[in-house]
Amino acid sequence: MRKAALLLLLLLAGCAVRPTPVGIELDPEGFGAMELSAQGPWSLDAPPWLAAYPRAGTGPATVYFKGRGDALPDRPEVRGTLTVLADSGRYEVRVRWPLLAVRGVVTPRARAGALPAAAPPPPARREPEEKLVKLRDGRLLRLPRDAPDPPGALWSEPNAYVWPLGEAYEPSDPYYPLQAHLFLTGARYAGLKAYARPVVVAVVDTGVRYDHPDLAGALLGGDAGAYDFVEDDPDPTDTGGTGEVGSHGTHVTGLIVARANGLGVVGVAWPAPVAALPLRVIGPSGTGTVADVADAIRYAAGLPVTRGAVTLENPTPAQVINLSLGTTQASRALCEAVADATRAGALVVAAAGNGVAGRDLLFYPAACEGALAVAATDLGGWRPPAYAWYSARNDRVALAAPGGDLAQDANGDGYPDGVLSTTWDYTENRPSYGFYMGTSQAAPQVAAAAALLLASGEAESPAEAGTRLLATATDLGPPGPDPDYGRGLLNLPGALGLKPPPGRLRALFQGPAARSLPVRPGEAFTTHLPAGTYRVLVCRDDSENGLCDEGEPAVEVEIDPRTQPFFTLRAP
Repeated sequence: MRKAALLLLLLLAGCAVRPTPVGIELDPEGFGAMELSAQGPWSLDAPPWLAAYPRAGTGPATVYFKGRGDALPDRPEVRGTLTVLADSGRYEVRVRWPLLAVRGVVTPRARAGALPAAAPPPPARREPEEKLVKLRDGRLLRLPRDAPDPPGALWSEPNAYVWPLGEAYEPSDPYYPLQAHLFLTGARYAGLKAYARPVVVAVVDTGVRYDHPDLAGALLGGDAGAYDFVEDDPDPTDTGGTGEVGSHGTHVTGLIVARANGLGVVGVAWPAPVAALPLRVIGPSGTGTVADVADAIRYAAGLPVTRGAVTLENPTPAQVINLSLGTTQASRALCEAVADATRAGALVVAAAGNGVAGRDLLFYPAACEGALAVAATDLGGWRPPAYAWYSARNDRVALAAPGGDLAQDANGDGYPDGVLSTTWDYTENRPSYGFYMGTSQAAPQVAAAAALLLASGEAESPAEAGTRLLATATDLGPPGPDPDYGRGLLNLPGALGLKPPPGRLRALFQGPAARSLPVRPGEAFTTHLPAGTYRVLVCRDDSENGLCDEGEPAVEVEIDPRTQPFFTLRAP
C-alpha cells in the first residue's frame, strides 16, 4: 500500500507542548499514511469514510489509511478530523481527500412525429350549455342552461364534463410515505396487479397482537391453526416481557399484511387476499428453543407434529413461512424441518442474521439447504442502498431487502432510516408503530412478495415464486451473486411483471464509490469520485426507487475519471 506525499510525525511521548500537525492528504485513490512516534499505548478515532490500519497499538508505528467510497458524500473534497488518543494527551489531525470531478451529458433521442414548434394550443374546454333537472317521477332531464325549471322539479344543477383521474394504485394510509422500503423495492406499485388467490404466510416469531387495528381481518386465529408453541395452546398473542418496548412479531407481521385501511401503515401484500398465521415460539425472555421452532416449521407446512401426548395438525397450511429469527449454532433439527417443509410445498424465507462481530458467521435456519436467506440493506439516499453493517454475509445469502439503519437519516426528513411497521406499546398497553432495523425486517418483505406472486397467479407454486424473485432481483455490488446481497435487491415490479408509469432518467455509478443521480436529457450533470474504474448506468427509473431495475430501459458505459472526466450517453 502506498503512502501519501505528506507524512506526519507525531511525538506523542514526553511532549511538553501539543504539536500542531499540518494534516494528511490522501491521494486520488484514497491512500495515505502517517508515522507515529510514541512510547506508550495509543488509539485512533477516524471519520466514517476513513479506514485506518492499525487503529491501536503501543509504541512507534506506521499507520496506513484507505478512504472508503461506500461512505463518501458527493463533494469536490472530503475533510475530516482524525483523533489520536495517547497517554500524553489527545491530538487532532486534519485529513483531506480531494476527489475527481466527472461531468456527463445524456443526449435525448429524436422523437418521431413531434409537433411543429408553432402548433396551436388545444382549445379551452367549455362546460356543456345545459342543466340537469330531477322530476318527482324520478326522471332526469337535460335542458338548456337558461331554460326555466318545469313545474314540480325537485332540483336542478349545471351539467359538467368529467375526465379520467388515473389509476389509484397507492394506499392513502397516513404513515405510508414514511415506509421507504416500499419505495425501494417497488412494492408501492403492487396495486397495479389483480389478486384472486388467497395465500397464507406463517409468521414464526414472538406471537402477534390481535388487537392491533391495522391488522384487523389479516390474522388467522386458533380455530384456523394459529398456535403458541411456548405455552402449548391455540392463542399466540404476544404478551411481551420484562422491559418489552415493542412486539417483534407484530412488527414482522405488519410488514407482510398490514391493511390499507387509512389508519397507519401498509404491508407489502396490502392489495392481496394474504393472511398471516401467527405461530409463537419466542416467549417473555426474548428467546425460544430449536425444538419449538422446528415443530413450528413442520406444523406451518401442514405436517403433523407431536407435542407430548398430543398430535397437532394445521388446518390451514401456509404456502410461505417467515422466520425472522436464528442461531449461530449449526442445527440438524432446524435443517431437517426446513427440508420437510420444502418437500411439503412451502417456501421457507429466513433472516440471514445480525451481528457486527459475526458478519461472516452462518445463522440457522437461514443457512439450511432449501431456505431462502435474506440479507439487509440500508435505505441509501444520495447513493444506491448498500449492505447494512449488521447483516450477515456468506455464500448462503440468496436475496436482499431493506433492513434500515437507525443511525442514519439519508433523506434528511428528521426520521431514522428504519423500517416502519405495526408494534405494541406495553407501557401504555395500546397499539403503536415503530422504526426497527435488522434482517428480521428484510425477510418478511420477501415472504410477502412471494405471497403476491402466488395470489396474482404469476407463480403457480411457492418454489416457482422463490425462483422468480431471485431471477428478477436488482443486482447490487459486484456483478453477479455475492455474499452481501445474494442475487440482489428485491424488485417487486420485475417479479410481478408490472408496468409502472414511465419514470425519469437516473445515472448510477458503480465502482470505488457509488452514486445515484437524477438527470435530464441534454443537461450536463457533475459528480465527484475517487480514482478508479466505474460502470455508469443510465436508465429510465420507472420504479422511482433510485435504481436501474430489471426490465427498465438502460444504457451503460465504463469510465475512469483520471482519463475520462467527461462522457456522453444516448438516453435509453
